[in-house]
Amino acid sequence: MKNFLTKVNRLMATLGGMLMSIVVVLFLTNIISREINKPIQGLLQLAVFATIIVVYMGLAYCEDKDEHIKIEVIVSRLSLNAQKILKNVIVKVVEIVILSICIYAAALDAYSAFITKASLTGTVPIILWPVKSMIFVGLFLFWLQILLNLIRFIKKVK
Repeated sequence: MKNFLTKVNRLMATLGGMLMSIVVVLFLTNIISREINKPIQGLLQLAVFATIIVVYMGLAYCEDKDEHIKIEVIVSRLSLNAQKILKNVIVKVVEIVILSICIYAAALDAYSAFITKASLTGTVPIILWPVKSMIFVGLFLFWLQILLNLIRFIKKVK
């Protein structure tokens, strides 16, 4: 499971990096098209949606590599044993609970957007369910990685 999830996380992060390059092209195209008075409708919205997808695609990879931003003002004052337990058990359990709620909400929102065919209104309507589905997928992979890290720590302690 660990190797499979690591490969999926790496793939999502790579795709996120490629998508970020596309975001740059979209922003550049938007700027150039506006400067020549030929704006392309919907480019800015697509760039924003792509950026949202990039963020959620990278969450699990950051968790796998333990590269999320941490504020350790209180934690650094604890003993090393207490730090390990707080970081690897208590914080992970809280993260799992909070993410479970977020995943549930994201799933409902994506499903609702799919069923109702929700879209961003404008000259070019943009459907919302693909973006909302990627938010769900990103959060779910993040949740799985946190759970795997928690299980790995518990097994290491035993």
